[in-house]
Amino acid sequence: MIDTLIQDNPTGVRSIDVPFQRLRPLLDQGENAGIEQAFLLQETALAESVSDLTTNTSVSLADYYRIQNRLAVLIGDETCHLSERQLIQGSTDFVLRHVGECTSLQQAMRVISESYNLLHGGAYNRVESSGAHIDYVIDDRNFPYTFEAGSDEVYFAMESTLIFLHCMLMTICPQNAEGALTALSLRRPRRDSNCDHLSYWQVPIKFDQSVYTIRFKAEHVTKAMPRPATTRLSARAVYETIQSAVERSTSNAKTMQALVEEHFHQGIYEQHEIAVELNISVATLRRRLTEEGVSFRDLRESILNRQAQILLQEGRSVIEVAEQLGFAEFRSFVRAFKNWNGVTPTAFVTEVTAQRD
Repeated sequence: MIDTLIQDNPTGVRSIDVPFQRLRPLLDQGENAGIEQAFLLQETALAESVSDLTTNTSVSLADYYRIQNRLAVLIGDETCHLSERQLIQGSTDFVLRHVGECTSLQQAMRVISESYNLLHGGAYNRVESSGAHIDYVIDDRNFPYTFEAGSDEVYFAMESTLIFLHCMLMTICPQNAEGALTALSLRRPRRDSNCDHLSYWQVPIKFDQSVYTIRFKAEHVTKAMPRPATTRLSARAVYETIQSAVERSTSNAKTMQALVEEHFHQGIYEQHEIAVELNISVATLRRRLTEEGVSFRDLRESILNRQAQILLQEGRSVIEVAEQLGFAEFRSFVRAFKNWNGVTPTAFVTEVTAQRD
């Protein structure tokens, strides 16, 4: 079981956490710059010392960004030494100052793209129009990372950058950015067990793509927007938006049990089919359910039994119920129902009818 530094949310909702190992590169970068890890953790009120955090510990995604923000200030590099070409403190403020005259989020996206290309010394960012959609694209294949290209650290760093970018647009014009997102493309080959941070995104995600893409509805990002307040055009404001956006995504992040139950109600009962729908492996599906204290088999039987009882009380025949719930033949359903309830479907209907009378 994973230990967490924040409390879980109510039933049906879970926090968005990242493993402690995600913090390790940041803590190491700080230590290389002469900043003690214990000091950094205490500065962000995350823990008294590194010894409080173990390999089985997770921290909230919001806390990850708090550490990232504080470290960037302390070492004077907004990439936190991720790139060989450092971004000095104030780079994000510089980018946002150039957004002040934009009249739409599409214009703001172009300014952000061009500004970061200038700062990073390469054409890594671009904005593309495709009819009903506007895409912000990042091609990092030749980016001068200090980590090994294609490593999990790089994937996570880029995925964190996409959240930062999205929150930057939310900071500039929340009314136009809200609801504008439609899809996300990542270079990560597949979702794995350490990808809980991707729960931030409430849109379909494509993996193993050649570039990173955030897709927006053109009608939202081309719409005229009010001039942003000067106080909102700062890195500090963006990090404040990240905190509230992560909290909002957390409140929308359903437990694995809730997600599986949704698929059951859609008539999908097989583990491998649900895993495909959720873009995860069967092993990850099982592990997540185990962490929530339930097994797939027990959950499936509970839902099937509940649905069977409802259908029988509605007057459906045993054969109809068996077919609707995906049983190969009605005898298998009768056996299963008797195991679940101690009586056959026919006896169950008789008892319910007698109670009504």
